[in-house]
Amino acid sequence: MCKTTSAQESATAASLHVSWKLARAKKPFADAELIKQCAIDMAAEVLNQEEPIKKEVVELLKQVPPSANTATRRVEVLAEECFSSLLTDLRKTEAFSLAIDSSCDRTDMEQLSVFARFFDGKTFREELLCLISLPGRTTGEIIFNELTQFFERNGLDVSKIVSVVTDGAPSMVGHRQGLVSRLSAVNPALLAFHCIIHKSVLCAKLCGKMKETMDTVTRLVNFVRESSSLQHCLFRALLEEMSAEHRDLLLHNDVHWLSKGRVLERVCDLRDELVSFLSSLQSLKDSDFLSFLTDNKVISDVTFLCDIMSHLNHLNLRLQGKNHTVADMYEAIEAFRSKLHLLERDIHGRKLHFPRLRDHCEKNKMQEDPAMKDFVSRLAENFMERFESSPKLSADILLFVRQPFSVSADGQWTAEAKKLVPSIDEAALQMEILEMGTSDLLKAQHKDALVSDFWINVVPQARFKNTRDIAMLLLTMFPSTYICESAFSSMNAIKSQDRNRLSDSHLGQCLRIATTEYKPDIRKVGSSRRSHFSH
Repeated sequence: MCKTTSAQESATAASLHVSWKLARAKKPFADAELIKQCAIDMAAEVLNQEEPIKKEVVELLKQVPPSANTATRRVEVLAEECFSSLLTDLRKTEAFSLAIDSSCDRTDMEQLSVFARFFDGKTFREELLCLISLPGRTTGEIIFNELTQFFERNGLDVSKIVSVVTDGAPSMVGHRQGLVSRLSAVNPALLAFHCIIHKSVLCAKLCGKMKETMDTVTRLVNFVRESSSLQHCLFRALLEEMSAEHRDLLLHNDVHWLSKGRVLERVCDLRDELVSFLSSLQSLKDSDFLSFLTDNKVISDVTFLCDIMSHLNHLNLRLQGKNHTVADMYEAIEAFRSKLHLLERDIHGRKLHFPRLRDHCEKNKMQEDPAMKDFVSRLAENFMERFESSPKLSADILLFVRQPFSVSADGQWTAEAKKLVPSIDEAALQMEILEMGTSDLLKAQHKDALVSDFWINVVPQARFKNTRDIAMLLLTMFPSTYICESAFSSMNAIKSQDRNRLSDSHLGQCLRIATTEYKPDIRKVGSSRRSHFSH
């Protein structure tokens, strides 16, 4: 009996491992049967010379339940284990922040993605709190009601939310009816941020002459790639024949943050091949595009856009990624604003930071268009207006997180810190800052540690309670909705065209497993939820 029970638990654990791997890889539940058959075939081949052992291993593998329904139940159990661990940590933590964004899945169902960032006592975690389906209209009231009901069902305290970051949509930030306004009414101390990445993209919005140039490039790419399959194939064959640097053009997508720059780079790199290809066609449309590509004045605008977009893309890449802090992001923005002032001067000078434009102007003995400097100046103004018009956090308090030895102990930022964390002692905070400034050991350890590691593992809680409390709160804040956008990519991979009948609950469970950093105890789960050997 004991041996049978052990075999059953092992079969359940094996089945749970397979289901976990499938969900992590965003694969269909039905693939469990294929994995089982592959495991049996591999065991039979590897143990081909050991017949008794082979027979025993194959029999054991055959006991593992592999059906799609079984894998579905296993995913439900594993997702519940991860969610239970998350709720336990959130109930224990003193504060957490939210990143909220929405997007449509493959069946045009609006899905609200809510991620939580918090300190679990050992490290900072970024976890999917919930994926809420929103059929019909998605107003701020509906989103607020769904979110508050979720908090009530799961025993979570809204007052623990220290900050919320959104994409800036009206349903999120509407002055009266938006989600943020409604949450602020419940939790007045709440800080609301507009996603830093979205703001930087809005700053770079094209208009006027530059927009017309970008639109023409987009139409050109669509004409070559999308007019007909035959035309696209002929163009790719020409590129191969001419040993071109690339094998195709890239399509532009406004949803993809890096799209414009990459499309422009590819068109610039393949300009000669495009001219050759369009010259071989005989239609009015391709003659217009041919004139566009052979007009040196127009191409100077294209090369300028290509150069400036490469700088914006570099900023965008720096802002993307998980586990960035608010201080990290604002430091990157400040650095880019300084670079823009350099670019303003450089555009009329040596053009060191505009290599494509410089080469084009030197080759054709021409000057840059004054509109280019106007564009860079307007870009710098946009960054200043969007990031300085209503700062949520002062430069000093952000500096404190990254360089606590560089701030003044009696600066205005300590009063701001008191507002953020009313429980701290402002006088004690000032004394602690002075004490930290005289600690050679802390300064030495600060040089080699990441910001979060420094505050978690280096700064002693008992000795620097107030400084550590304010730093931990600031490190808890989400600076962008990048993690939501990344989750939507995973969501579309999970609910693909071939899996468009996947239910909303199973989609949320699969997404939770695909994005989580929790790792359930498979053996423990298997022993508490034994499976039948039937498929």
